[in-house]
Amino acid sequence: MKTKNIDNRFTLALEAIGNLLLPELDEILRGGWSAALAANSEIKIRPISQRTSPFHRHLVPLLKDLAALLASTYRRYFKLALAHPQQSGPDPHEWALHQLDAPVGVTLEWTRNWYILACDGSNQYMQLVTSVPFEPGQTVSTSIPLNPTEIVSPESWRAPAWLFAVGPVVGIGPLKTKHVPATDSEEKLSAPHTRLLLKGARRVFLWRLGAEIETVRNEEIAAAGAIPAEPANRHTQHYNKRKGWQQRIKLYEAVRKILVDNPNLQGIKFCAELATGKSFQARY
Repeated sequence: MKTKNIDNRFTLALEAIGNLLLPELDEILRGGWSAALAANSEIKIRPISQRTSPFHRHLVPLLKDLAALLASTYRRYFKLALAHPQQSGPDPHEWALHQLDAPVGVTLEWTRNWYILACDGSNQYMQLVTSVPFEPGQTVSTSIPLNPTEIVSPESWRAPAWLFAVGPVVGIGPLKTKHVPATDSEEKLSAPHTRLLLKGARRVFLWRLGAEIETVRNEEIAAAGAIPAEPANRHTQHYNKRKGWQQRIKLYEAVRKILVDNPNLQGIKFCAELATGKSFQARY
């Protein structure tokens, strides 16, 4: 009895994309904790009016790297969906975004904990046990306290008032500051203002990611349109023959079919929503 061959390229490719993403994402997130501690060290010795500078300097490159990594992963998912429409469905863009739900969610949660670590020097994942003065050549030993300080939960965390000065940068925009403590004080923001601050940070990151994904999507669609549909005849087919030619023809024919069947991929309104981050903000 013959066994029917099963084409598992789609499943294997899907798994491979995840295997490529996770180590790189983990590397950025782990390195981000060191950047947050470095920011906290600078913040503690700076005057209040100068604390936003080290905060931004350490955070912005991390967000840029995360957006670039997630956009690159979107490219892989999008191309896989174009090549296997039967498995991914009629809308390759939506399918690719859905695959990013988990890593984007992890990134947004990590960003909130980065804020806490940079501002307070500890969060639910990292806690300062003790500090000792540094002297070259000296050996230092210290005991670990049996009752460590209780770590504030992300939900109950209150941002410092000076952090509210970065509001316009993280997407909050003009606000009434009647009930906001002076940004040159050591006071804490209220729970609503802290949530607003974090929401603005999420909005800016999703906008950046949405813009990069729009570029990736346009590049892939443009590349598909630049490939001839079919050779004119057998002679032309023989002339253009090279490794993978017929496979590429099939792939880009599938792209054209998807574009015809799904007008949303060509719509101006859709592109505008993606450019403003609305597609992501509706998901998170």
